[in-house]
Amino acid sequence: MKSGRWFRLPAIFLIAAGAFPQAAPPPDQPAQPARPAESTHIQGPEGTEGWTLDSPIPDRPNETFPFTLVIARKGRVLRKIDGDPFVWQWIFWNNGRQVAYESGPLHFGLQCTLLNVRTGKKLASYDCFHGVPNEAPAWLKALEKVH
Repeated sequence: MKSGRWFRLPAIFLIAAGAFPQAAPPPDQPAQPARPAESTHIQGPEGTEGWTLDSPIPDRPNETFPFTLVIARKGRVLRKIDGDPFVWQWIFWNNGRQVAYESGPLHFGLQCTLLNVRTGKKLASYDCFHGVPNEAPAWLKALEKVH
């Protein structure tokens, strides 16, 4: 008979817990952001690959935008590069040791940057919103041909 008491107590607790509904989060509480989607992986030299992590923005919830550029080699992430706020175009440069990318807002700005993948150091940067000058370095001209 003693073992029956031990069974009744948890059973009563479970029935009582089910009788009280769980509190739902308030309707004004923002939903948890969805995990960023990966763009198509682009294969580079020496086993490198790159892709962007794309997420929606509040003004355009049905579209995704490239917030972060990810560079990996043989499945291991080497570098994550945040856009400013977006990474619009990018290419591998110097046999995959560097990456060139365009970043900027939706309108009225575009910065082109050459970055060392191993160290994360920015090697060069140009305002490329107004076009590429004739004397631009080869990486910048190559980046602009991606369009």
